[in-house]
Amino acid sequence: MTDAAISGGHPALTDEQTGLPNRLHFDTVLGTLFATGQRGLPLSLIVVEIDDVGDWLERTDPAEAARVVRVMGQRLVGIIRQSDVLARADEGRFAVCLIDCNMAGAVLVADRIDGLLDSIRDSSGLGFSIGGATFDPDMAGPEDLFGAAEASLRAAQSRGGNQMEFRR
Repeated sequence: MTDAAISGGHPALTDEQTGLPNRLHFDTVLGTLFATGQRGLPLSLIVVEIDDVGDWLERTDPAEAARVVRVMGQRLVGIIRQSDVLARADEGRFAVCLIDCNMAGAVLVADRIDGLLDSIRDSSGLGFSIGGATFDPDMAGPEDLFGAAEASLRAAQSRGGNQMEFRR
């Protein structure tokens, strides 16, 4: 569920630069997947973001920024399972919903993501932070799961970036 097949290629649901589902599509699918967590299936969410993305976009040629984002998307597609959902969530940010995946599994996926971003780090000097969260029965809705992953991301970035943080 990682490419235009998931969104049917519909422009309203597909990110133009990467061809991946966009945030609107991701939020819609996450709502459905959240219900699987409520029924007991492990569910985790990872958010990956370029550190200081706003500053980077201001000082980077738009064509180069688009290339980096496209490469990030292509590399991420290559390491997630077909059953997981990957989307471009915002400028320089991707989200991955890991179905039937507990915290330990999500950390392993995040480690693989971190490793694959090394070549982009080396060639561009960029930093990448990763935040993750696992479904908790106390969460009221999918926005709580996404919010927990974002809070983890912000915690990783507050420690200087190029970090990973996970919470339940």
